[in-house]
Amino acid sequence: MRISPTGKIRNNHSGFTFVELMVVVGIFTIILLFSIPLFRQIHLTSNASDHVSGLILFLENLKLKAMKENKTFTLYMDSGSGKMYVTDDTMDEDACQAARNNGLSLDSDLQLINLEFPDDAGRASDDKRICFFSKGYSDRVLIHVREQRQEMTIQICMFQKKIHLIDKYVSYDDCI
Repeated sequence: MRISPTGKIRNNHSGFTFVELMVVVGIFTIILLFSIPLFRQIHLTSNASDHVSGLILFLENLKLKAMKENKTFTLYMDSGSGKMYVTDDTMDEDACQAARNNGLSLDSDLQLINLEFPDDAGRASDDKRICFFSKGYSDRVLIHVREQRQEMTIQICMFQKKIHLIDKYVSYDDCI
Protein backbone atom coordinates (compact mmCIF):
# COMPACT_ATOMS: atom_id res chain seq x y z
CA MET A 1 0.00 0.00 0.00
CA ARG A 2 1.39 3.36 -1.06
CA ILE A 3 0.22 6.89 -0.53
CA SER A 4 0.20 9.01 -3.67
CA PRO A 5 1.31 12.67 -3.66
CA THR A 6 -2.35 13.69 -3.63
CA GLY A 7 -2.86 11.83 -0.37
CA LYS A 8 -4.88 8.89 -1.74
CA ILE A 9 -4.04 5.34 -0.85
CA ARG A 10 -3.20 3.18 -3.89
CA ASN A 11 -3.06 -0.57 -4.13
CA ASN A 12 -0.19 -1.34 -6.49
CA HIS A 13 -1.01 -4.65 -8.20
CA SER A 14 1.14 -5.29 -11.23
CA GLY A 15 0.49 -8.04 -13.76
CA PHE A 16 -1.62 -8.90 -16.75
CA THR A 17 -5.34 -9.19 -16.94
CA PHE A 18 -6.99 -12.37 -18.15
CA VAL A 19 -8.05 -10.67 -21.38
CA GLU A 20 -4.47 -9.61 -22.16
CA LEU A 21 -3.22 -13.14 -21.58
CA MET A 22 -5.91 -14.62 -23.84
CA VAL A 23 -5.01 -12.17 -26.63
CA VAL A 24 -1.35 -13.22 -26.45
CA VAL A 25 -2.26 -16.93 -26.43
CA GLY A 26 -4.53 -16.34 -29.44
CA ILE A 27 -1.76 -14.61 -31.39
CA PHE A 28 0.68 -17.48 -30.66
CA THR A 29 -1.95 -19.99 -31.74
CA ILE A 30 -2.47 -18.24 -35.07
CA ILE A 31 1.28 -18.06 -35.71
CA LEU A 32 1.64 -21.76 -34.86
CA LEU A 33 -1.19 -22.74 -37.21
CA PHE A 34 0.58 -21.05 -40.11
CA SER A 35 4.00 -22.50 -39.27
CA ILE A 36 3.05 -26.18 -38.84
CA PRO A 37 2.69 -26.86 -42.60
CA LEU A 38 6.17 -25.40 -43.11
CA PHE A 39 7.64 -27.78 -40.53
CA ARG A 40 6.10 -30.75 -42.34
CA GLN A 41 8.14 -29.93 -45.45
CA ILE A 42 11.43 -30.08 -43.60
CA HIS A 43 13.28 -33.31 -44.20
CA LEU A 44 14.39 -35.06 -41.07
CA THR A 45 17.20 -36.87 -42.84
CA SER A 46 19.91 -36.16 -40.32
CA ASN A 47 22.21 -38.80 -41.80
CA ALA A 48 21.77 -37.50 -45.32
CA SER A 49 24.17 -35.02 -46.80
CA ASP A 50 23.17 -31.94 -48.73
CA HIS A 51 23.60 -33.86 -52.00
CA VAL A 52 21.20 -36.66 -51.06
CA SER A 53 18.73 -34.23 -49.49
CA GLY A 54 18.90 -32.12 -52.65
CA LEU A 55 18.10 -35.15 -54.81
CA ILE A 56 15.15 -36.07 -52.58
CA LEU A 57 13.84 -32.50 -52.72
CA PHE A 58 14.24 -32.50 -56.53
CA LEU A 59 12.18 -35.71 -56.79
CA GLU A 60 9.43 -34.42 -54.49
CA ASN A 61 9.24 -31.14 -56.39
CA LEU A 62 9.00 -33.03 -59.69
CA LYS A 63 6.07 -35.02 -58.30
CA LEU A 64 4.33 -31.81 -57.21
CA LYS A 65 5.10 -30.06 -60.50
CA ALA A 66 3.42 -32.87 -62.42
CA MET A 67 0.21 -32.29 -60.45
CA LYS A 68 0.34 -28.50 -60.62
CA GLU A 69 1.00 -28.34 -64.34
CA ASN A 70 -1.24 -31.34 -65.12
CA LYS A 71 1.53 -33.04 -67.13
CA THR A 72 3.29 -36.37 -67.02
CA PHE A 73 7.01 -35.88 -66.37
CA THR A 74 9.59 -38.57 -67.07
CA LEU A 75 12.92 -38.54 -65.28
CA TYR A 76 15.73 -40.38 -67.02
CA MET A 77 18.67 -41.42 -64.86
CA ASP A 78 21.87 -42.93 -66.25
CA SER A 79 23.96 -44.75 -63.66
CA GLY A 80 27.00 -44.87 -65.97
CA SER A 81 27.37 -41.14 -66.51
CA GLY A 82 25.46 -39.92 -63.47
CA LYS A 83 23.36 -37.65 -65.69
CA MET A 84 19.65 -37.15 -65.41
CA TYR A 85 17.16 -35.17 -67.42
CA VAL A 86 13.42 -34.54 -67.43
CA THR A 87 10.92 -34.57 -70.27
CA ASP A 88 7.17 -34.10 -70.29
CA ASP A 89 4.38 -35.48 -72.44
CA THR A 90 4.00 -32.23 -74.41
CA MET A 91 7.59 -32.09 -75.71
CA ASP A 92 8.42 -32.84 -79.32
CA GLU A 93 11.55 -34.78 -80.36
CA ASP A 94 13.72 -31.64 -80.63
CA ALA A 95 12.75 -30.49 -77.13
CA CYS A 96 13.45 -33.98 -75.73
CA GLN A 97 16.88 -33.95 -77.39
CA ALA A 98 17.59 -30.50 -75.92
CA ALA A 99 16.58 -31.77 -72.45
CA ARG A 100 18.88 -34.77 -72.92
CA ASN A 101 21.80 -32.51 -73.91
CA ASN A 102 21.19 -30.06 -71.06
CA GLY A 103 20.70 -32.73 -68.40
CA LEU A 104 21.88 -32.37 -64.84
CA SER A 105 24.85 -34.26 -63.49
CA LEU A 106 24.89 -35.63 -60.00
CA ASP A 107 27.49 -34.15 -57.72
CA SER A 108 30.85 -35.89 -57.91
CA ASP A 109 30.48 -37.09 -54.31
CA LEU A 110 27.15 -38.77 -55.10
CA GLN A 111 27.13 -41.83 -57.32
CA LEU A 112 24.00 -43.43 -58.75
CA ILE A 113 24.36 -47.20 -58.36
CA ASN A 114 21.14 -48.33 -60.01
CA LEU A 115 17.37 -48.09 -60.13
CA GLU A 116 15.26 -51.00 -58.99
CA PHE A 117 11.63 -51.44 -59.96
CA PRO A 118 9.33 -54.05 -58.36
CA ASP A 119 8.25 -55.19 -61.82
CA ASP A 120 11.71 -55.57 -63.36
CA ALA A 121 10.52 -58.54 -65.43
CA GLY A 122 8.27 -56.24 -67.46
CA ARG A 123 11.01 -53.65 -68.12
CA ALA A 124 14.02 -53.70 -70.35
CA SER A 125 17.30 -53.76 -68.44
CA ASP A 126 18.35 -50.39 -69.86
CA ASP A 127 15.03 -48.69 -69.06
CA LYS A 128 16.01 -46.19 -66.38
CA ARG A 129 13.06 -43.83 -66.44
CA ILE A 130 10.71 -42.82 -63.65
CA CYS A 131 7.30 -41.40 -64.53
CA PHE A 132 5.53 -38.80 -62.41
CA PHE A 133 1.89 -38.59 -63.46
CA SER A 134 -0.45 -35.60 -63.40
CA LYS A 135 -2.87 -37.34 -61.02
CA GLY A 136 -0.26 -37.30 -58.24
CA TYR A 137 1.13 -40.80 -58.40
CA SER A 138 4.41 -42.10 -59.80
CA ASP A 139 6.31 -45.26 -60.60
CA ARG A 140 7.46 -47.30 -57.63
CA VAL A 141 11.22 -47.38 -57.58
CA LEU A 142 14.22 -47.76 -55.32
CA ILE A 143 17.11 -45.47 -56.24
CA HIS A 144 20.38 -46.81 -54.90
CA VAL A 145 23.09 -44.19 -54.37
CA ARG A 146 26.55 -44.17 -52.84
CA GLU A 147 28.13 -41.22 -51.15
CA GLN A 148 31.71 -41.66 -50.12
CA ARG A 149 31.52 -45.23 -48.78
CA GLN A 150 27.93 -45.27 -47.54
CA GLU A 151 25.22 -46.80 -49.67
CA MET A 152 21.67 -45.49 -49.29
CA THR A 153 18.30 -46.19 -50.87
CA ILE A 154 15.80 -43.54 -51.89
CA GLN A 155 12.30 -45.02 -52.00
CA ILE A 156 9.64 -43.50 -54.22
CA CYS A 157 6.21 -44.88 -53.38
CA MET A 158 3.44 -44.78 -55.92
CA PHE A 159 0.82 -42.76 -54.04
CA GLN A 160 2.84 -40.96 -51.35
CA LYS A 161 4.00 -37.38 -51.73
CA LYS A 162 6.95 -37.83 -49.39
CA ILE A 163 10.02 -39.67 -50.62
CA HIS A 164 11.83 -41.82 -48.06
CA LEU A 165 15.54 -42.25 -47.41
CA ILE A 166 16.81 -45.56 -46.08
CA ASP A 167 20.33 -45.42 -44.64
CA LYS A 168 21.44 -48.66 -46.28
CA TYR A 169 21.12 -50.55 -49.53
CA VAL A 170 17.70 -52.19 -49.54
CA SER A 171 16.28 -54.25 -52.37
CA TYR A 172 12.71 -55.27 -53.16
CA ASP A 173 13.95 -58.85 -52.74
CA ASP A 174 14.80 -58.04 -49.09
CA CYS A 175 11.13 -57.27 -48.45
CA ILE A 176 9.78 -60.63 -49.61
